[in-house]
Amino acid sequence: MRHSLYKYYSDRKWAEEFLDGNILFRSLSYFRDLEDEAVRGDRKEGTAVYRPQGGLLINNQTQGKTFTLQCQAFESTANQEEIFVFCTSRSLSDELRDRFQAVVCVEILKIPALCERIKVALPSEATFHAQRVGYYNETEGGNSRWALPDQIAASKFRNYSWQNEYRFIFCLTDALGFEKGAARIVKADVLERPKPAEHHDYPLATKSLRDICRLHQIAPTARR
Repeated sequence: MRHSLYKYYSDRKWAEEFLDGNILFRSLSYFRDLEDEAVRGDRKEGTAVYRPQGGLLINNQTQGKTFTLQCQAFESTANQEEIFVFCTSRSLSDELRDRFQAVVCVEILKIPALCERIKVALPSEATFHAQRVGYYNETEGGNSRWALPDQIAASKFRNYSWQNEYRFIFCLTDALGFEKGAARIVKADVLERPKPAEHHDYPLATKSLRDICRLHQIAPTARR
């Protein structure tokens, strides 16, 4: 069964730019600090979080003791500054149109073809992934994503599942490599200040995408 992807745009000119082969990737850190009432922005973007109910259980092997840290969370953070993403959705719906305040939507008909054009346009040293985003609850443990930055970059809290997201991900360093994240124990619900210096755009120029995409105009009544 064929699946399409959908990219929502609040201005038609950006959709036309994409169709012409100009794909705007942005760093995970950009979405981490984006304040838009949790539509595209996610303060835990690029971070896997584990906060079990009842506290974080710690085993001190040196002392042979086990204790619980209340109001603490274990986090594994990818290099949000060096990992770039282009976000799409697997859903064509009124909810996404409304939340993204879209006036047009580009339907990507041939996903493998888009992946190939991205890979050809990227520098030879780039590491590239394309995959569906996985959604999880912060109380869930025992997942391998902690050591896998590529999985962290394609994971979000379950309250974002309405996006049904599919991501194109790349980096020009080893930031997507095994255990290239930073693990730590933090106080739950404590958010760091935005770091604008870490926000990076990466405009990627490929050949025209009009042969593998379709433009959908959204009627004004559908946006209300």
